[in-house]
Amino acid sequence: MLLNRLMFWMMVTEGVICLVLSLPFGQWLSHAVISFLMKHLSGKDSPANMVATVVLAVVSLLFISDVTTVYKHHSSDEVLSDGMRIRLLTAQRDMYITGFCLFLFLLLRLVYIALATNLRLEKSLGAMKKQAEGAAAGYKSLLAENESFKQQTDKLHQLLEAEDGDDKKKKLDVLARLVQENADLEAKVKASAEQLKKAEGQVAVVTKQAEGQSSAFMKLMDEKNESDKQLETAKTQEEELKRQRELIAKLTEERDSLKTQIQDYDFMFAEAKKKAE
Repeated sequence: MLLNRLMFWMMVTEGVICLVLSLPFGQWLSHAVISFLMKHLSGKDSPANMVATVVLAVVSLLFISDVTTVYKHHSSDEVLSDGMRIRLLTAQRDMYITGFCLFLFLLLRLVYIALATNLRLEKSLGAMKKQAEGAAAGYKSLLAENESFKQQTDKLHQLLEAEDGDDKKKKLDVLARLVQENADLEAKVKASAEQLKKAEGQVAVVTKQAEGQSSAFMKLMDEKNESDKQLETAKTQEEELKRQRELIAKLTEERDSLKTQIQDYDFMFAEAKKKAE
């Protein structure tokens, strides 16, 4: 009975979820829920996936058991009594409930997989759009630089067209040398930028190492201070123990002297008693 009630309420819950998902509004809520599940409960070895697999297996076994029971009752040629008819109706009811549970569970699982894939593709598409926008911006900047360079070279060629002979050749050679020097300088700038990035990375690594060493040093200092405190405490306890030992020795001497005096008094009293007798 308890299992049948669980199957019934599971079917009702699955039906409500399917109804909510089929509504034309409130899609942001389903997307938020799917994103939360993907973030915290996704993965093949996650507990949620294992629980879903176990539930699917249990519902499938119950459905197969109910189908087998109904088939046995229908395949028998005997006249069914009232009790057997009640059992048949109960088995049919359980078969319908478990069948709907299994169908809705598989449907919800397919919907979850589809929505999760859709959200993942949307994120990938957003990242690709950002990359494409960055590449387009870089391409536009390169085109602008190329256009400006072409305009400058055209102006230089227009200025050099009026020249003749050796002067024109010399100026062209100077222009070619300047262009080559510009290219070399750009290559050096790129190399310097790469070296700067590497140096920044090395500085970051060294900084992390220094922070780790600093924390380790502070920890060692704390341990040293703690050990110093323990040493001072031990010294204090040792001095107190030494003082107590001296006090005990002094008390022992006083006790021995008192014992001697008592023995003397006993001896004197014994002699006085003998004389009195």
